[in-house]
Amino acid sequence: MQVTGIGRVIFWSGGNLWIGLAVDPVPLHAHHAIQIALGFDAPVEFRRRPDDAWTAYPRGVLIRPGVPHEFKAPGRRVANILFEPESELGRALLERHAESDIVALDDDVRDLARCYDAGASDETLIEQTLTLISRLSGGTRPRRPTDSRAIRAIQWISAHLDQPLSLADIADIARLSEERMRHLFVAETGIAFRPYVLWTRLNKALELGLGGMSWTEAAHATNFSDSAHLTRTCRRMYGLAPTSVKIERTALSGQQIA
Repeated sequence: MQVTGIGRVIFWSGGNLWIGLAVDPVPLHAHHAIQIALGFDAPVEFRRRPDDAWTAYPRGVLIRPGVPHEFKAPGRRVANILFEPESELGRALLERHAESDIVALDDDVRDLARCYDAGASDETLIEQTLTLISRLSGGTRPRRPTDSRAIRAIQWISAHLDQPLSLADIADIARLSEERMRHLFVAETGIAFRPYVLWTRLNKALELGLGGMSWTEAAHATNFSDSAHLTRTCRRMYGLAPTSVKIERTALSGQQIA
């Protein structure tokens, strides 16, 4: 069985951290999240297409939402941070780094690496990660925050992932017509309603499955038809199967991955 990483995974509202040892390359995929990839003591490598040459980023890289890419860092300690572009931090970060779809970063990640090596709690690693993102965004608020109606819709979606969801549901929440809500949602999130719901279901299913629930139970709890549907979606959006990630368990942490 392919192993893409060994280490820890931590989820919080609007984001997740994959941290540890990278093993096999991650093939071509694309997802809704902003991705920040960081090498602790060696470069991370990316390319846009399978026939492109690999580009090494000595300190790290930012990948904008929806950009197809492949990733590798064999035998290297890395952190991959994924978080929602419609969040305040996400908006600020994209405004500051608007020059390219893939942007080289140069930031000090020693604090995050030390916390991981010391087996720090999930809460400490989340705090370090959010501090790093804030630093990369320049510590500023976005010039144009996400529309509050879209935020309410997103919050409602997250609270009802175990149910069938429709555009009419969030149109009612926002007190808009379905057509107006359709346009507003794409304008504010950069993605249509159905793909966004699928992305959100996937991340909740991964949180449940990597936390110890069976993949069949995790799929059903997030309204996937079965675990095979969940695996196909994960391969398309993350480039890997959920079972290809090997979870570390320590006395100081609960759920973990790379």
